[in-house]
Amino acid sequence: MAACVARAGWNGPIVATPEDSPARPLRASVPPWILPPEGEPQGRVCAFCGEEAPPESAFCPNDGRALTASLHATSGTTLTVLFTDIEDSVYLTERLGDAGWAEIADDHDTIVRDAIERFAGFEVKGTGDGFLVVFADATQAARAAIEVQRRIAARAAVRPDWPVRVRIGLHRGDVLLRPGGDILGRTVNMAQRVMAKSEGGEIWFSASVYEEIRHDFPPDDIIDRGPRRLRGMEGRQQLYELVWSATEDQPPLGSRAGRAL
Repeated sequence: MAACVARAGWNGPIVATPEDSPARPLRASVPPWILPPEGEPQGRVCAFCGEEAPPESAFCPNDGRALTASLHATSGTTLTVLFTDIEDSVYLTERLGDAGWAEIADDHDTIVRDAIERFAGFEVKGTGDGFLVVFADATQAARAAIEVQRRIAARAAVRPDWPVRVRIGLHRGDVLLRPGGDILGRTVNMAQRVMAKSEGGEIWFSASVYEEIRHDFPPDDIIDRGPRRLRGMEGRQQLYELVWSATEDQPPLGSRAGRAL
């Protein structure tokens, strides 16, 4: 029989962990805010080969990968979307070679996935040098972003040869949920464009996120970046930056603009 592990703060389905697997539990395969219609079993589909499996299955019968919930396509679901991106990933690949880049990517992936798990997010997909993640709660998303930056900085501090800097962007709004776990829509595009405005080590976010988190962080931790043009978006969008410290008991680190203010 499989042992079952439930994560703290996670109200969704319990994740089954086979007895012969590592001690680290599998990550939840379905976000708690998305459920199948009442009375219908939760379908499961392999995100890699598309193979469908019975609801009780935890692994793909075709390739053995952990299954992702088959999300029902709906619109109007409000979520906080978070993008991460390793700055200058192409340059790093050229400089370090494929093996060196793979090591960096693996370390980055572990750090981001740990933060997703800790703060009840849901990994939609990897982008090769980053992630697309969604959260039901904007403050949890912001705290996950801080956790990622702290751990990236801590890693770099003990490994001078680990030249990784991560950009993070957040936006909150309605998304279109697609069968198989992907999401689409303007909110996703906006989050990516917000991330693109940031530099390595920074966390930028939109006005919709600001309204959700502004009472949960000290005013000095939030920098008003003003209205900005985002590629492909109409007009200017009000953006902010969340500054962070290497540890919780240190003052926030200044950003490139924050140091000048």
